[in-house]
Amino acid sequence: MLNWFKRRRKEKASYETNEEWIEALKPPVDERAVKLLRQQLIRGLKPALHKYVDRELDQFVEDVAQDALLKVLDNIDSFRGESKLLTWAMKIAVREGLTELRLKRYDDISIEDLKPDDDSREVFSLTVAGNEISPDRSLHESDLVDKVMTIINEELTDKQKQAINALMIQGLPVPVVVKQMDTNRNALYKLVHDARLKIKNKLEIEGIDPDEMLNKL
Repeated sequence: MLNWFKRRRKEKASYETNEEWIEALKPPVDERAVKLLRQQLIRGLKPALHKYVDRELDQFVEDVAQDALLKVLDNIDSFRGESKLLTWAMKIAVREGLTELRLKRYDDISIEDLKPDDDSREVFSLTVAGNEISPDRSLHESDLVDKVMTIINEELTDKQKQAINALMIQGLPVPVVVKQMDTNRNALYKLVHDARLKIKNKLEIEGIDPDEMLNKL
């Protein structure tokens, strides 16, 4: 009990300097400083995000402020004092809010329902297309796309197909795929790495330079 009182901070009415904020936000944190910072983030997020949020702005801003606050506390040691701490914290909060809004666009999309079709093949073809647009070059690239799509369908596991299709062909963000596949970033990267290796080995067997395609994947 005595140690707890020794560690407890004397509450301040305000925090004017970066040094005061840093001292208050480092463990053991000053709860008043945390509360004030959260209020500041909410106050700043509302005008910054209101035009992007159709409804329930207050709840969305509160959730974003809470997530941003945790990031600030986790990264307080990385703050280098090149700006005011409140400015730094607000940038983190706005970036967190915009990221969350981008991800929300995919709430109604299930990667299990995203199947390679003619449209996705066309997008893939445009992705791998080079600057040359001669008929011979176009035909060559079309053949390569067909071979890679065949390899994906015949050589990859279902999970590898799902990851490659979602990330490389449909262009979904990594956090969305991680969440929908109920995995983590490291496991997803390993899945994609193994899939690319299978594609590479198969292309080499067929006498095709894999770098020509895999550099685009």
